Amino acid sequence: MSYSEDTASTSSRTTASSSSNNGKGRARERPPSLRLHSIGVDPSILAGKVLKHIRRSSEHPAMSLSFADGTTYQILVDGYDPRHKGVPKVLETMSPLEHLFNPPGGHVAVDMAVTDCTLVTMADHAFEAGPREQRWYQKHLGIAFRFDDDRMWHCISAMLEVRDEESGRCTFRSYDDVYLQPRVVRDRASQKGSERNRRAGAHAPKTNWKY
Repeated sequence: MSYSEDTASTSSRTTASSSSNNGKGRARERPPSLRLHSIGVDPSILAGKVLKHIRRSSEHPAMSLSFADGTTYQILVDGYDPRHKGVPKVLETMSPLEHLFNPPGGHVAVDMAVTDCTLVTMADHAFEAGPREQRWYQKHLGIAFRFDDDRMWHCISAMLEVRDEESGRCTFRSYDDVYLQPRVVRDRASQKGSERNRRAGAHAPKTNWKY
């Protein structure tokens, strides 16, 4: 039987899933954190902050989170190059807060206090269709949030997917790591200096993506 979109599971499972259903109404245990080989900053830095705005990029697999203290952080995909995009990648969440993490208009104002945030290891069904279909469990890093108005973990991860242009059938699906990075907002003076450098032919690598 061909292992295609219909048979591939996209539901994500964190390493804390075995403890998430122990007793009705009980708070879920904190998922084990992975910090040995991840890039970016420790997501626990978001604990105690109040999330005020969520923005999804329309061009890149990136999400911008703005907080009441004036800081902004981006959730990005490890290894993604905006100039050489490669296999299409998207940020996804199976969270009940999907309407906030993936707002129809691309951005949404919120008022949510973050009580905890951590990296979690995940495992999902990946596959590649063809004369000899292949399937495997792909381990990858996600970022899990918990807010003060509920007792659930809400996880954001990255999926890679290729679809046949004619049939729309999914022919390849896998997953990649995500990480957290502060977004630096340049002041007007530095922006003017950067503009002069660009006009002079200087090309510095971009650290923040435009939305």
